[in-house]
Amino acid sequence: MSEALEIKADVLKERMTARLRLRHLRLLAALSRCSTLAEAAQEVGVTQPAASQALREIENLLEMPLFERHARGLRATEAGRLMAEQSDHVLSSVHYAAQALAASAFGFQRPLQVSAIPAALSSLVRPAMPQLRQRLAGVKLSFSECTPAEAQTWLQAGTAQLALVRQPQQELDKRLSFIPLLEDALLVAASPQHPATQRQNVKLEELAAQPWSMPVGAMRTAQIFQSACRDAGFVPIRADVQSMSTELLLSVTADAQTLVAAPRSILSAWLSSGELKEIKLRQPIGLPPLGALFHAHETSQVVQDVIQIFKVPGNLSRPPPAAPIPQNS
Repeated sequence: MSEALEIKADVLKERMTARLRLRHLRLLAALSRCSTLAEAAQEVGVTQPAASQALREIENLLEMPLFERHARGLRATEAGRLMAEQSDHVLSSVHYAAQALAASAFGFQRPLQVSAIPAALSSLVRPAMPQLRQRLAGVKLSFSECTPAEAQTWLQAGTAQLALVRQPQQELDKRLSFIPLLEDALLVAASPQHPATQRQNVKLEELAAQPWSMPVGAMRTAQIFQSACRDAGFVPIRADVQSMSTELLLSVTADAQTLVAAPRSILSAWLSSGELKEIKLRQPIGLPPLGALFHAHETSQVVQDVIQIFKVPGNLSRPPPAAPIPQNS
């Protein structure tokens, strides 16, 4: 089966490399946003018959349907959604290349697009914004919030030139480099009125009966928190109302009962203001450090300048605490 899969993948790659055109990608990207072929044709500036012909060419090339026809227009198949998403990546990369070449032609630094997870935006980008403005005056910087998976995808697709993420779990592709910039840890916090905030050296298991607002799903912080709770011998109780959004943390803990488990990088602003208070755990819950992920062959001085600005003395004053990573993650 694996051999047949590899053969099929090679055949499709050769066909796409030889015969797929940017006009095909523009149409696929437009179709993901439009409900009818006529709307997509208008967006890319071609007639509807020409768009219909182009779509047939793509589907014949790939030997699979990308869109299902129905009375109200088109509906993307799983393959269609994949191709539309990848088309957006390629077109974004072309757009960036055009901007970078234009900047080079006029002797300017090329623009920089940075993808960052929320924790990095809060703890690295926001405090450094004055320095970024001052030291990189005239350089176009664009920051986009993303998930860890999107960060690497955008970096590899050329949609971003720098990703601010947690240290990757897996060994990096030799074409990528990671520089740690900020230690982090998973903290437990609550409203200052919560009785547990008045204590020191609290065992995690002593909080087992409390309702929690906590990370969930495939997030590494979720995996690490669940692992810490398992080691402490309990399953955390999900609060009726919860959110990991920095905008809502005060609201979900306002009942003076709900605890929040979140990275220090997310909580630091609320802790500094006193609107949330950390519950001091006897056994800290470590997280991988936040840092910069970029292409190993990156030659842009802007990328190096941005990373240097994020290198704040003291952010890595000691080795990052070891994080318990589930074996199946």
